Amino acid sequence: MKEFLPRSQTARKPVLIASDLPAWGRVALAVGIPVLEKMGFQACSLPTALLSTHGAYPGAVLQCQTDFLEKAIVHLESLELEFSAFLTGFVADEAQFDLLAPLQKLVRSQGGLSVTDPVMGDNGKLYSFFDGSFVSRMRSFLACSDLVTPNLTEAALLLGTDPASIPATEGELREWCAALAKLGPRLVAVTSAPVHGKPEFTAVACYDAESGRFGLFPHKRVPVSYPGTGDLFASSLSGELLIGVPFPAAVRRTVSRVRRAVISSYRRGYDPRSGLCVL
Repeated sequence: MKEFLPRSQTARKPVLIASDLPAWGRVALAVGIPVLEKMGFQACSLPTALLSTHGAYPGAVLQCQTDFLEKAIVHLESLELEFSAFLTGFVADEAQFDLLAPLQKLVRSQGGLSVTDPVMGDNGKLYSFFDGSFVSRMRSFLACSDLVTPNLTEAALLLGTDPASIPATEGELREWCAALAKLGPRLVAVTSAPVHGKPEFTAVACYDAESGRFGLFPHKRVPVSYPGTGDLFASSLSGELLIGVPFPAAVRRTVSRVRRAVISSYRRGYDPRSGLCVL
């Protein structure tokens, strides 16, 4: 069994994050870097795209960084660097999967953790700049992942079902998680999961394929939605696992951290489009 054992503060290897970088808005790399740095890791970034803002702002400018990625990865590999984890978030186009997959395998061969946050959609819809071919490539990318952290929409897309579908029972939700694990990752954490009979609640469903253990961590909904919540969840959960916290406890701690950030942002009256107060 592959374990992610606690490391001393001085012995921790850096974490590499591949995702988009906005000029404005706390999402993607703007969230993952400070969160992991505060948890004691050097957070290294590979921008998959540069954005003026994230998509909540009309007219956002996005510049794909595939050419840069190709050259940067060649250079990084030549330096023979080692990373404790590789966290993949927003992938800007299908060609980037061919560049990121060897890096994913390299980090795993070093004993590192491979985490995939499959950014593809939300609220029952696939993002307009992606299509079925992209979803298929993301599904294949999970074969070398240790942990996947989709929201409910992304989980449905990965499983080839209607992105607006919702598991009818907790048992069906468990089946969804088990089916996701069969795509490759041992650990699954599905955010924005339903809590049946309690519409005022939402939950994170987690599943460990090795033990067969399933858990549900409910929390009361807050009447506002913040971009970057999934980025905060994925980076925080990665950090918890890397410092040796067992998976169910790591999920519980991460849910608590994300909820505190959401409530703090809400009480301070932050513009939801600008993202969360993460620290």
